[in-house]
Amino acid sequence: MPTGSAIVGALTSTILLFATGCSGQSDTPTSAAATQSSPPAAAMRIDKPAKLLGTWPESVDRVIRGQAEQTMGNFTKLLAAGPTSATGTAYVRAEEVHSGERGLHIPGDDQRVIQISAVSGTITDPTATLDKVFAGLPKVTDVGSVAPGPLGGVAGCGTGQAGTGIPVDVCVWSDQHTIGMVTFVNFTKADDPRGVFGQIRAELERPAR
Repeated sequence: MPTGSAIVGALTSTILLFATGCSGQSDTPTSAAATQSSPPAAAMRIDKPAKLLGTWPESVDRVIRGQAEQTMGNFTKLLAAGPTSATGTAYVRAEEVHSGERGLHIPGDDQRVIQISAVSGTITDPTATLDKVFAGLPKVTDVGSVAPGPLGGVAGCGTGQAGTGIPVDVCVWSDQHTIGMVTFVNFTKADDPRGVFGQIRAELERPAR
């Protein structure tokens, strides 16, 4: 089972590609966008839950969270104006512990990590924005559209594999009010990351007050 240090390596080799590819072409060979549904009438904002999916605690690993924050910062450059809310963080299956031998690590056998980067503001063209995000992730392949759910907009998911062999699934959504990316590290097909993606988005996106 991969250790915490291997998971950090997986995130570094996959997720941060958007930070260096943000200025790439705004389209991809095959558009990731699903048919756009009507967005909510009210503006939306991003609020991170104390625990994701009811039981996943927020990671205290500064490296993993720092990578999510960096991607979040690049998302703000895709907004028509400044962000109205934003979050960049990660969640783990169990609260991390520290030991002299292993350093900070996730105890037990379940080494899955969910990383989240999302911002709210004004998005002029959600479809073009979604395609630009995936254009900045050249090592994420098999990109295809997924249903954006009742919150509307467009969404797509792709897969990758870090040099360590750890599987990575990346799902992105974009609507008129928000952009977000959910990265599933060390998930199996049986974990159904694309199905879980919709639930996570629903936990993050809220009507602006």
